[in-house]
Amino acid sequence: MPRKRLYLLVDAAVVLSSFPLSYFVGQWIMGRVLFAWGGTIFFQTYLLIVVSWLVALLLFSEYPVKRLTAPWREWWVAIRVSVVAMLLFGTLTFVMKLHYFSRAFIATDFLVTLFGLLLIRVMSRLIIGFFRRSGLDYRSKLLIGNGRFAQKYIDAVEQSPRLGLRILGFLADSGGGLDAPYLGSLSELRSTLHHFTVDGVVVALPVSDPRTEAVIQECELQGIQVELMLDSMSSRLTNSEMVYGMGLPRVILSNIPHTSDGLAVKRVTDFILSSLALVLLSPLFAVIALAIKATDKGPVFFVQERTGLRGRTFKMYKFRSMRVDAEQMKEKLLHMNEMSGPVFKLKNDPRVTRVGRWLRSTSLDELPQLINVLLGEMSLVGPRPPIPSEVNQYDAAYRRRLSVKPGLTCLWQISGRNEIDFDDWMRLDLRYIDTWSYWRDWSILLKTIPAVFKRHGAS
Repeated sequence: MPRKRLYLLVDAAVVLSSFPLSYFVGQWIMGRVLFAWGGTIFFQTYLLIVVSWLVALLLFSEYPVKRLTAPWREWWVAIRVSVVAMLLFGTLTFVMKLHYFSRAFIATDFLVTLFGLLLIRVMSRLIIGFFRRSGLDYRSKLLIGNGRFAQKYIDAVEQSPRLGLRILGFLADSGGGLDAPYLGSLSELRSTLHHFTVDGVVVALPVSDPRTEAVIQECELQGIQVELMLDSMSSRLTNSEMVYGMGLPRVILSNIPHTSDGLAVKRVTDFILSSLALVLLSPLFAVIALAIKATDKGPVFFVQERTGLRGRTFKMYKFRSMRVDAEQMKEKLLHMNEMSGPVFKLKNDPRVTRVGRWLRSTSLDELPQLINVLLGEMSLVGPRPPIPSEVNQYDAAYRRRLSVKPGLTCLWQISGRNEIDFDDWMRLDLRYIDTWSYWRDWSILLKTIPAVFKRHGAS
């Protein structure tokens, strides 16, 4: 059976067995029966939970080769699948209008299943590592080159016996310099591959070295796996993606840490949370709309062109907090700008209406942007979308803000907002981009709530 299919079946078995285990654990924690065993609620809950987990496993699970990946990557996959499964379960129950599920049981099942998925991954590494330390299931490697990268590889292999790797020796123009047997010059690569059992060749030469391509071609000819050590030039490949469209193989280099899987989970989260928020906040939307209409009879929404991902423009929605002629009045107020850089901010802006001042201080004027999030033009977390005229005045380095979707909130919102000058604001956004993670998005969202209530820096 293929390795990935086997791991998928093991994960599915964990999901199936976690449900009855969670039933008894939850009953023990709560001290009462959560719902009848074998009843209608039991089977409906079982069905929806299993479907949610299995769909999440099929769409988002990965089973990388353990020799080539760090343990945390497997743990992240388990966490990601668990979060997606719960989001899918919540969506299914919302769409089907099912509200009788035990929240205590759902939380217990989430934790038990996540623990089971993590435990399986930890135990499999420990068991496989034990056998490999005993000399079983090892892979032999042939090194090409004798520079510092080659020695780093040797040191790493010695420090990681659980990976089951053995260095046969190295080929280089001259012997010496490495803690491994010298097997000859690079011209002897073909004969070396014939005389030794080689599971993989590790090329510790610069990617730009003309001999690198010759080594790769020889290994391809003999069906030998090749690993390239990344130097300062080729390290950009770590955030790359291989594509084969149009019949032309190409490598796409990315300058941001957002992976395709991470972006997919982020988009699913944005869609689900914005949908729920729009439904739950609809009564508040109605109240705000009536308050705006009752004051100056103008339109409820302020629609403005903003700059989004990679410079694309879109219509951003806000509750109107200013007079109808606010844009015409702006020219007369530019000399009073209190913000550095190409951004206009005025603490006591005379264009703001009485209702608008309250909306701004509570950040309620931003709520209609949940529509932009639902449409995929914005995200819940990301740099604030700038006006095109502001982007035209950006320094070249600040345009990297446009490499991700703009958001409702980001580090700027939880760090003081208008009390932070323009350059520090830009640096916060770039820091968010460079250090992005799914869990950091959740951290920013949770910190935004008290920041809104404190009204710190809002105007």
